[in-house]
Amino acid sequence: MKKTYNVAVLDDHALIPQAIKGLLDDIKKYSFIEGFVKSEMFFDYISQGYLIDILLLDIQLNNEDGIKICQQINFSSPEIIVIMLSSNTQSAIVMDALKKGAQGFLPKNIDQRSLIESFEETIIGKTYIHPEISLVEIKSKSSNFEYIPKLTRREKEVLQLILDEMTTNEIAEKLFLSPSTIETHRASLISKTASKNVVGLIKYTIEKGLLD
Repeated sequence: MKKTYNVAVLDDHALIPQAIKGLLDDIKKYSFIEGFVKSEMFFDYISQGYLIDILLLDIQLNNEDGIKICQQINFSSPEIIVIMLSSNTQSAIVMDALKKGAQGFLPKNIDQRSLIESFEETIIGKTYIHPEISLVEIKSKSSNFEYIPKLTRREKEVLQLILDEMTTNEIAEKLFLSPSTIETHRASLISKTASKNVVGLIKYTIEKGLLD
């Protein structure tokens, strides 16, 4: 496991990167490295080979759509964990961001504890939604949006083997991982799909076509 994770912020308000930097100053595991006000600056930065592990991304930037930027990052640099950081926490927006590749969603009035918690959850492949944010979907005649969780490559492998009725030990042996690691992936899958148990996970997978 990495000793230090590089954290960056893409937000057109200069005070936000400064605030995040302040929250991380005494946390050795997470290092604030840069604040960007435009996506062009961010993409130019990573094109030069600089490493970013976690990006905090605003939903509404100056003449730019943060969710579209998230989708672009998910396509071109899927190794970067994107956590949306916005004062707009409407359910439909949060769900859309998750659908486009975001692994977390935070309000802008974030405190240090929740910020670190979001990092800890997402670096092990889980989706993090701040407790103050409701994901109750508002259905309307004009919306047919359906949330499909984003799974990592390893989670998809584990899920397929679960569907093949393999036990934790059998999956661990096949993937050359420890049983505890498999249990972590299993727990993450159950959390992401809001299932109560493996039976619910299997049902959800089939209904939503997660492995199609």
